[in-house]
Formats: sequence, C-alpha cells, structure tokens
Amino acid sequence: MNKKHFLYNVIKEFFNPSKVLNIRLYGNGLINKTYLVEFKDIKYIIQKINSHVFTSPMAVMHNIDLITNHLRKKLTYEGKNFQKRTLTLIQTKHNENFAIVDDEYWRCYICIEGLTFEETTNPNLFYQAGVAIGEFQTLLNDFHTPLLNDNIKNFHNTPKRYIDFLNIVEKDKYHRKQNCLNEIDFIIKRKDKMHLITDSLTNKKIPLRVVHNDTKLNNIMFDYNYNALCLIDLDTTMKGSMLYDFGDALRKGASTTSEDDNNLNNVLIDFQLVESFIEGFLLSVKDIITDNETNLLYEGYYILTLELGMRFLTDYLDNDNYFTLDENQKKNRPDINLDRAKNQLKLLSEIENNELLIRDIINSKLKLIKEINND
Repeated sequence: MNKKHFLYNVIKEFFNPSKVLNIRLYGNGLINKTYLVEFKDIKYIIQKINSHVFTSPMAVMHNIDLITNHLRKKLTYEGKNFQKRTLTLIQTKHNENFAIVDDEYWRCYICIEGLTFEETTNPNLFYQAGVAIGEFQTLLNDFHTPLLNDNIKNFHNTPKRYIDFLNIVEKDKYHRKQNCLNEIDFIIKRKDKMHLITDSLTNKKIPLRVVHNDTKLNNIMFDYNYNALCLIDLDTTMKGSMLYDFGDALRKGASTTSEDDNNLNNVLIDFQLVESFIEGFLLSVKDIITDNETNLLYEGYYILTLELGMRFLTDYLDNDNYFTLDENQKKNRPDINLDRAKNQLKLLSEIENNELLIRDIINSKLKLIKEINND
C-alpha cells in the first residue's frame, strides 16, 4: 500500500476522503508524524502518535481529551474563541478521540492558523510566551489533577533522576566515566538542591497542578500580530508543579545559544528575555500563584537546568540510550550528549553567578504585580 492510499485510509476514519483537496507534511516535529489536511472551508491536522516514545497512546489521549475539554469550557465561559485558544480534538466516525489503523494510533485536531518560533531575541515575543504559559496554568487552576495519567513516570522527579545518575556512574558500563569526571563532580556537589520542589509537593507546601512539561518556544502558537494564542503539543501534560513549566521555559528560551552548542563561551543568559518572560508569566498567574510558589521561582529555573544537564550526562554515560543520535551525529558529533551536558551545566553556572540579579528581577516583577492588584 502506498503512502497516499494509507493516509486516505486514516482520513476516512475522521472525514469523507473524497472531499479532501490536499494532504501534505506539516511542521518539523521529531516525535509525531504530522500532516495538514485541507478542505474547501477548513484545515485539519492529523498526527500519528509515536507509540515507542509514548507506550500508552490511549493514556496520552485520555489526558489531552480531559484537558482540552476543560480549556474549551473555560474559554467559552469567558467569551473567547476556543478554536483559536486551545487544541480542538476531532472525534472519529465511531466517536473516539483517536483511530487505530494498521496498529498505528492517529488523532485529529482543527488546524490553528498562526505562527511558531524556534527561538527569539525579541523581549515582546518572549513576554507573550510568559503570558501563554501563565494563562495555561490559570485556566487549569480548578482542574482535578488526580484524573490525569502519569504517562512518563518520574518525569521531573529530580532526586530520582539523581539516583539513576549515580547508578549509571557507578556501573560505567560503556567506559565513558573518565571523559566527564569534572561534570560528574559538578552535579554531585549540587545534590542538596535537587529535592526542593519535589519535597514541597510531597509536603503539600505547593499545589499539585496540571503541567505542560515541554514549554519550549515552538510549543506556543502565535497569531500574525505576534500575540500568543495557546500552548500546543500536550502529549507530556501531567501532574506536577507550575515551577517546572516556568523554569523550563526560561532554561530554553533565555539562553543565548542552543543546547547543542559546544562553544561554552556562547552559553550566557539574555536578561532582557528573563525580565520580559517573568513579567508576562506573573501577570497571567497573579490570581492563583501561592506565596510558597513565588518563593521557589528561582529554584524552578535552577533545578530544571540542573536536571536536564544531569539527564544529558546520564544518557552519555549510558551510550545515548534515550537522547538517541541520528546517523549524521554518530559520524560527526558522537559525543553530542556530553556536549549538551556541558552546555547546560555552563548555563547553570551562569544562573548561580547571577542568582542575586535573577532574584531581584523576580521580586521587582512581583512588586509590580502587587501594585496592579492593589489598583
């Protein structure tokens, strides 16, 4: 069966394929294969769920269905166009939110017209990113989190990831330990920082919330005037702390270079972006964020950066088992996960060296929000 014929078999689970004008690959996602399906009056996205990454696609779709339904109801109540402000699932002809075709799992969304960005140096755009991530938290503030599946166990359980890291270091199965002794020591010296968020969740000092868990810039849809519309790619959405989404967005978006850059002199923090994002985020969550969460905002930025650096190093020591290398990387950059670890640990050093400045920015934005609330 050729690809076009197979895609029409998928489409007919959702639509009348004779009405389709065009089908084409869409976007540059690495996890899920995505296609744009064009009709005369509307466009849809069909997407194959990667069942190797997400071993229970039904559990993933369970979460997405619950979350998008909740968002749709909240947005409708506020008089907003939910089709532009959240993903809208299309049910199959059998009233399911996914289709199984040749043992592959497929889903369909209404296509949200707009823009995405891989990165930015524009403070206004990153301010809008903060608004979108904060609004996601606010809209889901009253969601009953126990309903959600944990599709990736211990995803941001930093102390658990540290134990896994130590086990990999001790075994040194692939004899790579000698190549990264300084990085191993760097992480071990910061073990006492790793439990601050997880302990606060366990002790109920901060609330358990719905968390996107992948708040990089290209998971935010913008309109053509560069205003943020909504978060997309909800596959990793689970229970956790809003500090995870806050910290991960800053980690990725406010760095002056990519995670793959092996020139550590390039790894710095863009403080204009930090200020803009924090202001947008706090304006959006001002009615729901707790004092204990505001007290841990810096730690969110710190711990998420430390955690990813540790994950990259763990994977390097484990022969690149999770962050797998493509053929070009195997040939030209076989130590790319070590480079990524060094990159993130350099970023962590920058965060440490600028702790007072970052805390001052957070406090100044909190003061601004308080003044707005008082008005």
